[in-house]
Amino acid sequence: MRANTWSPLKIAWDFQCHYLINCFYYESLIMNNLREHFNALTTLLLQTQTYWRSVAFHHAELPWMAQHPTLVTRLLALSLAQTEKLASDASTLLTFFENEISGATKLATLSNLPVLVHNPLATVNPRFYAGMPGRKWQQIQAFAACCTDSPLPILEWCAGKSYLGFYLQHLQQNKVNALEWDADLVQQANSRAKHSDSNLHSHQVDVLSADVLTHIQPLQQVVALHACGELHERLLKLCVAQKVQQLHLAPCCYHKRQDELYQPLSHQGEKLNLALNKTELHTAVMETVTAGANVQRQRKHLQIMRLGFDCLQRDITGNQQFLDLPSLPAKWARADFKDFCFHCADLKNITLPLDINWQHYQQLGEQRFKQVSALDLVRFLFRRPLEVWLALDRALLLQEQGYSVQLGTFCPSHVTPRNILIQAYLP
Repeated sequence: MRANTWSPLKIAWDFQCHYLINCFYYESLIMNNLREHFNALTTLLLQTQTYWRSVAFHHAELPWMAQHPTLVTRLLALSLAQTEKLASDASTLLTFFENEISGATKLATLSNLPVLVHNPLATVNPRFYAGMPGRKWQQIQAFAACCTDSPLPILEWCAGKSYLGFYLQHLQQNKVNALEWDADLVQQANSRAKHSDSNLHSHQVDVLSADVLTHIQPLQQVVALHACGELHERLLKLCVAQKVQQLHLAPCCYHKRQDELYQPLSHQGEKLNLALNKTELHTAVMETVTAGANVQRQRKHLQIMRLGFDCLQRDITGNQQFLDLPSLPAKWARADFKDFCFHCADLKNITLPLDINWQHYQQLGEQRFKQVSALDLVRFLFRRPLEVWLALDRALLLQEQGYSVQLGTFCPSHVTPRNILIQAYLP
């Protein structure tokens, strides 16, 4: 089903140019020297850890501030609009810091992964992707374009509605088994398969349970587009144990796991021992495609209220440590500040006095939000280096187990910042 024409939603021209520029880098550094790349990145992350381990949202003073008074002044002079622009543009952010933070330019170079080769795809009728979010469809097309034709049956991991599985089945005409925990999504995928006469079968399976073992076979090509944390860690371990022939994995949300501390998956990672906790894992995936204006306003309002409540609880309890709160339902992003504070106080068994100057603490929250947003730009500089380090750890695990591994990006970051793809083949 491959054809010599690109699908209607083409990969952006600048992305293809980026591929040509990086070809030599890809051959010399990624394919042949994963270990050297990993070692160099680990060394730099250890040398610069004072910048990325602490979170401005939690601490009034950060470890690096005393050594960089000029940088602190520059950051706090930024308007909120300037801060938001820097947070959303990695290249501009690097320019802002490259003369202030030693090693920043080298870190950016080591984080600049090559674009993987894209194969031409057959066009499809628009009805094929009807109802699918446009950006998701672009991700699926780009992911599929990196998968070579194979006679092996396909296993889709954490498949959701199995949009990727349907597209690969259409392209390769191979049987697809899809694994998904949500029964409703499984039903939807099977209903669509029946209606379209597609050789795809979705199964309700908890991939963390022993039940998944019956679905992992050596002669398979396993695909996973944005499998989270311990779900894709489980997949990697099972593929290695079962000697699965092909794996195409785009990892996501490394922090979504039970254990607080991350244990490197590769032997080399264990040896170098760059210890990461959940907060630091979360830093790796904090770069996101810009949300809608309404979502951004609600997120900002919620953060301001959290910071305002934190200022309030410090004054009332005398506790000068940041008071973490559990995740709150979306409705609280639209709440009144006073109601929000009483709710948080109930959650933490704090009794609030009746004579609180609510406007004062809300203003403190707004001031603190502006300060936190600016100071956290330093940590944001390390988002991509940490994500690449985690991807390299996964790639090295596979290479150490005898796989031929390719590591690169499968789509531009404006389609999804989680654009790293690990491809592994057994000889």
